Amino acid sequence: MAQFQFDTNTVEKRENNFELLPAGWYVAQVVESDIVNLKSGNGQAIKLTFDVLSEGHRGRKIWAQLNVRHNNPEAERIAQQQLRELCDSIGVVRMNDTVELHNKPMQVRVKIRKSENPQYEDQNEISGYKAAGGAAAPAMQIPARAAAPAAAAAPAAAAPAAATPPWQKKSAA
Repeated sequence: MAQFQFDTNTVEKRENNFELLPAGWYVAQVVESDIVNLKSGNGQAIKLTFDVLSEGHRGRKIWAQLNVRHNNPEAERIAQQQLRELCDSIGVVRMNDTVELHNKPMQVRVKIRKSENPQYEDQNEISGYKAAGGAAAPAMQIPARAAAPAAAAAPAAAAPAAATPPWQKKSAA
């Protein structure tokens, strides 16, 4: 046994708990990323850590793993489509380093994935991405294969919402 004095009245309660986030859309941003080899040996994944910025859940973490290189072409295609959706939501067209995804607020759709194994708990899973303002984020570059009219219309539609993002209005008060 060791003597140690502690008074709970001198420590602020932790706001975040480890309960699942309710399913829905949240403003969040990537704060960590890495490319890892899959344990199965079937390819590589981009592992992403998101911080939630939405009121009531601020500071909560959500994780995603996108199997961007995989022996199964369907698994690879799905992950690359998800990465494209994430990039579209923050206006990134070409990426050379995953750090280019960091600290750019977007909306993420969170769902609850039921565990098939009773040994494990249910988990939050990101199932979609869109711009923090709700519309597609203006792209930094227009890809050659994109249709010009659609690409030109998105920045014009998103421009009015760019004044003050909704997550900043609440935190400033």
